[in-house]
Amino acid sequence: MQYKQFGKNGPMVSRLGFGCMRLPAVGEGKDKHCDDEACTPILRRAYDLGINFFDTAWGYTNRDNQRMVGEALHDVRDNIYLSSKLPPTEVQEPGDFRRKLEHSLKLMQTDHLDFYHMHALNAGRWEHAKKVQMDLDMLKAKEEGLIRHISFSFHDAPRVMVEIADRGIFDTLLCQYNLIDQSNEAVMAELAARGMGIMIMGPVAGGMITTGGEDFMKLYDTPAQSPQELALRFVLGNPSVSLALSGMQSIQMVEDNVAIVERMEQMDPAEVESYRTTNDKLRQLSDLYCTGCAYCNVCPMEIRPQQHFKAYNRAKVWGLFEAAKKDYLEDELDKDAEKCLGCGACAAECPQFIGIPEKLQEIKQYFLG
Repeated sequence: MQYKQFGKNGPMVSRLGFGCMRLPAVGEGKDKHCDDEACTPILRRAYDLGINFFDTAWGYTNRDNQRMVGEALHDVRDNIYLSSKLPPTEVQEPGDFRRKLEHSLKLMQTDHLDFYHMHALNAGRWEHAKKVQMDLDMLKAKEEGLIRHISFSFHDAPRVMVEIADRGIFDTLLCQYNLIDQSNEAVMAELAARGMGIMIMGPVAGGMITTGGEDFMKLYDTPAQSPQELALRFVLGNPSVSLALSGMQSIQMVEDNVAIVERMEQMDPAEVESYRTTNDKLRQLSDLYCTGCAYCNVCPMEIRPQQHFKAYNRAKVWGLFEAAKKDYLEDELDKDAEKCLGCGACAAECPQFIGIPEKLQEIKQYFLG
């Protein structure tokens, strides 16, 4: 495993971090929870292979994810860095922040969190965080040793990222960055120069890069042996980036990703230039950048928006129209689109601000005319 200092004053962290949001789960709806029997071996294998950074959050897996991480790794706590997150919307009145932080500590079987994030910040959530003085609560918790580093995860325009960082309390940030979406790149470089640690989520763009397969690989001059390796090489090759989170769901995924990081070497100028000149097809994706996070799975009609977007991107970006249309029809996504009430509940949850009801109808028209 390779390691890098996490910002100017941070610890040495594994360049591959474990993003725990996608850990295996069982049950549906309100009954969904982590599959302990499947999760524990995956997390332990990651630790055995040198991953020392594990990231979870208050709401992951129906609020069961923090417990799972704590149970799987409590006996190696002194050798790892634990990261968690709390949305500002969970803080509505005095005492909310402290109660929820202490609950997270209990679930994770630890007396402190190495990194604690304001979760999924955008301009609105940042204003709310300041209104309820969540920033001051975090500073107090840091002074008491309950938090080692104050962080934020981010979903908004780059200028908002600068505004948040200017508050001066944050040691690190977590943001989107990958071969498809480089909108945060300039601000990442600016904040890294200030000494902030930069951590990346979505290095494979919610699976879109790996879905592209060999068609994606042909676009670049690279020694990478797979789309997954191509994606990680690009992200970790950026000098502003300390580590990238990967949502690994099996021991095989862990072993494959660790092997990629272990064989990484300095990229030559030709490879960097190849990455920089992403073709026009990829740029077209900017109007429909779905990471597959599934936050939109709140539909009263049980519509699965991310499945529609996956089929559309496969056709639009890689030119695989017939194959994507076949999947679209076999999954009966056209019938999903017909059931849409247009209520907007899904769009309200989307970190990428996609107008989901409208897009569902556009995609249906795209495939069926």
